[in-house]
Amino acid sequence: MLAFMKILHLFGLMLGAGGGMGSAMVGIQASRADGPPPPALLALRKNFALAALIGVLLLWITGLWMWLVDYRGAWLGTAFALKLAAAAAILAILVAARLAMARTAPGSPPPGWLQRLGPVSGLLAYVAVALAVIAFSGA
Repeated sequence: MLAFMKILHLFGLMLGAGGGMGSAMVGIQASRADGPPPPALLALRKNFALAALIGVLLLWITGLWMWLVDYRGAWLGTAFALKLAAAAAILAILVAARLAMARTAPGSPPPGWLQRLGPVSGLLAYVAVALAVIAFSGA
């Protein structure tokens, strides 16, 4: 069962990363467009945001399951705690983005604060992965 949870955990990582990368590429292309971006391009934003959110939720569910079952909820060190903090911040950004996009009229750009948080969530993802490697490498 642990191997299956690790597979799902890595699938969540790929889904979250793919959604984040796709959202970033849509944003770049939308900013490069002469005039208003094509509606089909803007429609992809919600799809990529949903994929990222599902991926991060899958990471949380499988990660907490593995921590509780395999490690019995033990303290795994500062790197693990910092990884959880980065992951919590990513989840908060994705939930805020999902709510903001739901309130944004179709075809209109996302709020300015959301455009600034996108790169922050990407950086936090790199930090969380690096901290996970440190926490579980025995270093």
